[in-house]
Amino acid sequence: MSYLPVLFGYHASNLGNSHVPISLCRYWNESGRMAKLTVPSVDDALVYPWIKPAIQGLKKNLVYKLGNRERPRVLTEQLFYKTEARSSPVYLWAGLSLDIFTRFHDMGAKIIIERINCHRATSRRIISEAGRFWEISLPNSITDEQIAEENRKLSFADAVFCPSPMVKSSMLENGVPEGRLLSTSYGWAPERFPLISEPRVKNRKPVFLFAGTLCVRKGVPLLLEAWTKAGVEGELLLCGGIDPDIQDVVARYLTASTIRHIAYTRHIGEVYRMADVFVFPSLEEGGPMVTYEAMAHGIPPLVTAMGGGAIVQNGINGLVLPDLDVDAWAQAITELVDNTQKRTDLGEMARVRAEEFTWRNVAEQRASLLENRFPELWNKNR
Repeated sequence: MSYLPVLFGYHASNLGNSHVPISLCRYWNESGRMAKLTVPSVDDALVYPWIKPAIQGLKKNLVYKLGNRERPRVLTEQLFYKTEARSSPVYLWAGLSLDIFTRFHDMGAKIIIERINCHRATSRRIISEAGRFWEISLPNSITDEQIAEENRKLSFADAVFCPSPMVKSSMLENGVPEGRLLSTSYGWAPERFPLISEPRVKNRKPVFLFAGTLCVRKGVPLLLEAWTKAGVEGELLLCGGIDPDIQDVVARYLTASTIRHIAYTRHIGEVYRMADVFVFPSLEEGGPMVTYEAMAHGIPPLVTAMGGGAIVQNGINGLVLPDLDVDAWAQAITELVDNTQKRTDLGEMARVRAEEFTWRNVAEQRASLLENRFPELWNKNR
């Protein structure tokens, strides 16, 4: 097969989740491994010849304005099946319908799946346990029907990309055969941070940065309580939108002079340059790109196993702390406030470690996994 067809069901902006398939396809194509990425629509600035938007121009405006929220994905799946019905393997992303998986499975195609998070059954269990622990009422956002659909999709898969050891564990926990699982990671893009080699801001008191949605899933109640318990001379900087489920909880803590909140920003590099420590006590993740980016800036990470993804090595380039253990987090915060040298040493090792996880390197590692699993892939043009 001369190219790998890739289907992503959301607008391609090169931000958020769309940054991953765009980065992978970019470096695969640059290395001579052709990949064609089909998406509903794409930002005008992204002019790669291998990105194929399903809707453009006036039609794009009408579909997004007048259609229901599923219409762009439906049109994209229709186009992908029309053009790639005889292709094998195909690389299908999360958020697509069961129908598109079934169609390719029934055609006899080999299917590659991207897992951007843990298995939904694992995710529901983790979040439910956290809600009970913090006595926060959370909506049941993952249904039995959604879990059954996910299991059906996974049953069709010949290969499942797992971007962290915890994602792989969640697949095994839910009965996915280990032989189908491809252990990989996410990465970071040096070109997004033109000032990364410049010295960071020197703060009079250390700044601890959290970046992401402020929610139970990301462990924010733990972080707020641990920070308060530590009572250190420093600042906790929270960067991201606040989930309605914990808005009241966060509001109570924001009255403290040592905690500051800023809304989502497209200039996250400027925020990294303000930080001395990165804190990410996430309870459920796929591969948290913010951790990779923070480490690339030489910022030592305090994370859970989920928040560490495939990159953090405990005691070497960061500290991996237990879930829901306020005392352990408060102690680690205190230690890194008091021990400047440890912050410096961990930060330098974090920067060195991150060099292994640029998207170019991650794309190469994933390409090797695919070539080993599917020897027929890319064999005509390499």
